[in-house]
Amino acid sequence: MNDFCPEGYVPTLKAIARAVKHWFPEQFNKFVVAMESLPATRPEGHIEQAVQAFSPPQIPGVSQHAWENIVSQTEHQLRNLLHQGTLNAYYFEYDGRHTVPREFWPTPEANGVLKLGSYWPFGQPSRVFEHRSNYPLFLRQSELEALLSEESSKKRPLPKSQMSELVAALRRLDHLPNRRAQYHALCELPEFREYKITNAVFREAASHAPREAGRKSRRES
Repeated sequence: MNDFCPEGYVPTLKAIARAVKHWFPEQFNKFVVAMESLPATRPEGHIEQAVQAFSPPQIPGVSQHAWENIVSQTEHQLRNLLHQGTLNAYYFEYDGRHTVPREFWPTPEANGVLKLGSYWPFGQPSRVFEHRSNYPLFLRQSELEALLSEESSKKRPLPKSQMSELVAALRRLDHLPNRRAQYHALCELPEFREYKITNAVFREAASHAPREAGRKSRRES
């Protein structure tokens, strides 16, 4: 992945990681828990860790096949959104910013482009020694965040009558390393997936389900 990223943009590989976190929170949470057990040399931040994990050594507790399947599903969904024009992908030349045509994304030439993070305006070379210009590929951070936020806002608020069930579910998740991991797992449980569980609702539930002494970690939020 290219080191440079224009301000206000996100490389496509990191965009995939953010979308995985949003669309597959339970699986992303399992990945986060597994990464917690690795040495301190791992990257800072869960999104950066997910990016590293797109082609990693095996991570204990994470099925590489299952992870790759989730990434593939996410990539396909992003391609659909790019084809629909809900999102746009951009690259930069000397004369400024360019938008990848919507018509490109359903074609075979688009396979793997988001993970690779590079775009060939005139097609990828067909011969080993052939040279064609290619450019790093980005999404606008504001467009991506707006899309994910809009999807979240469509969920219904959690009815107060279900707070006791939420507290009971949170107690069952006490084995997870911190509140952040519990929150992601809670949102993905089938009985709560249709609801928007805000931080305030989660804090209220957590106040009725205190963690055991000594369980709080340095990453507790």
